[in-house]
Amino acid sequence: MIILTGASGGIGSEILNELSKIDHVVAIGHSREPKINQLSKITPYQMDLCSEDEIDRFIDKIGSKLSQVTLVHAAATKVDKLAAQLSLDDWDKVINLNLKGNFLLSKKILPTMMKDKWGRIIHISSVGGEDGAIGTLAYSTSKTGLNGLSRVLAKEYGRFGITSNVLVPGWLNTGLLHSLSEKDKVEALNRIPSRQFGDPINVFHAIEFLIKSEYVNGASINIDGGY
Repeated sequence: MIILTGASGGIGSEILNELSKIDHVVAIGHSREPKINQLSKITPYQMDLCSEDEIDRFIDKIGSKLSQVTLVHAAATKVDKLAAQLSLDDWDKVINLNLKGNFLLSKKILPTMMKDKWGRIIHISSVGGEDGAIGTLAYSTSKTGLNGLSRVLAKEYGRFGITSNVLVPGWLNTGLLHSLSEKDKVEALNRIPSRQFGDPINVFHAIEFLIKSEYVNGASINIDGGY
């Protein structure tokens, strides 16, 4: 089973159908239930990923179906403000979804993975976040924080056949790219050797690779065209 967060938008929605070709997918939307093809191997679900109570109810509901779980954390949000203008509410909104949500859901799924002696935890970070761009204090903090979270999980649970890795997409033809000005798009393209934005299918290929790779653990893999 694949559990995918952030399935109602951005990279999550782009790779959802491809993931359903390799396993049944529980597609989680943080603020709304993802729209799906009713004939697909996808179960849509809406859940506040920052709420431990809601995650507990989710586990209680599908617990008996959990087996050989790949957990893909693609849910994320972003608030663009300089540090002095960033409110505590802005900070909490970003950190809670992008980092706390990963921790909570991983923690609740780990017992099943330990029982199965198999599990894959895949965190979706961002080149933009790791760059430390101006105006992205909370976002960059949350995305770089995934590296530490993932490496610790890799070391603590590798003995159970569980791997934890981070994927770091660059500028893909989805999500945040569409919010850039033409000037910013040109500047981004000039940093990519191929002068092309990436197809989200590359993220799917990386997830498929990590599912099959029991000896890739604690890694951070860039999918950015050389950005």
